[in-house]
Amino acid sequence: MRTCQVMFARGFGGAERYFVDLSRELARRGHEVLAVCHPDGMARAHLTSMPGLEIAALRPLGVWDPFLPRRLRRLIAEFRPAVVQAHLARATRLAGKALADTQVPLLSKTHNYVNLKYYRDVDVFLPTTRDQSAYLARQGITPDRIHVIPNFSTLPTATPPADRPPAIVAMGRLVEKKGFSMLLAACAELRRRGVALPPVLLAGDGPLRGELQRAAGQLGVDDVAQFVGWQKDPAAFLDRGTLFVLPSLDEPFGIVVLEAMARGLPVVATLTQGPREMLDSDSAWLVPPGDFNALAEALREALAKPRVARARAARASERFQSLYAADVVVPQLLAIYKVVSASARHSGGA
Repeated sequence: MRTCQVMFARGFGGAERYFVDLSRELARRGHEVLAVCHPDGMARAHLTSMPGLEIAALRPLGVWDPFLPRRLRRLIAEFRPAVVQAHLARATRLAGKALADTQVPLLSKTHNYVNLKYYRDVDVFLPTTRDQSAYLARQGITPDRIHVIPNFSTLPTATPPADRPPAIVAMGRLVEKKGFSMLLAACAELRRRGVALPPVLLAGDGPLRGELQRAAGQLGVDDVAQFVGWQKDPAAFLDRGTLFVLPSLDEPFGIVVLEAMARGLPVVATLTQGPREMLDSDSAWLVPPGDFNALAEALREALAKPRVARARAARASERFQSLYAADVVVPQLLAIYKVVSASARHSGGA
């Protein structure tokens, strides 16, 4: 099947990683993919050439760009995809304009609780969680246009060796909603209680990096908190840890949680939208967002009870393999592509 994937974001969070992983995974499975992205976007740098994957770069002026839809329309007409899938609001709005009157179906992956004014031309919505699906239904989207497709990870599964040196790992953009200030406060609370802290490795970058580094010093945990920057190889980074923590204040999904589950790490996460759908108290420690005391207690218990931690990690790994591995999720998406494209052909579309 020929598909076109469109993403114009410049950063590299979960949505951008999904765009890259999906484009590469479809091509790896023998499908032809046209991946359209921003020329300066970090996703472009991650999209290396491979058989079946064609990469095109377009620079949008904004969601209102009057010129880009025509250029995108030409690319799509030349490639002749069965479906177009857009990622995030700007790509969805511009792709919708490009596809006007073409009958080529437009699907949109809703990585969050979207503003539907940018999604008026979407034929099929692909929410990431049941909660996002319910949100779309409340906004008036009919059930036949909604198909829940979770995110996936291509990381191979692994079980950490028992003799791995203890370390807490966390990964994400250094922005307010990711809650890294809560993690530092939880570490300070553990130190106040006399708990010996292993290294705390924080991977990622963002506008709050300097502020968080200063906070680590003020809280007296800068000797263990290590800001290691963006990591090109998530598996290699996660394999440095024995416990993964996601301290987010808001997390619509959290692909990094899937990656930690795949690599066999015990997980401490907040009861935000994504983690509470992926995990439960048998497979992780889940705490209220913004409560650094509860986070500290969960970290203390996970560090103090390695057998319990390993058992929960094993159950999380089983959930990953049965629900979130690429071999499970991608076929679900391809089945939707097939139905939607067949319906378009039946109605006279391309």
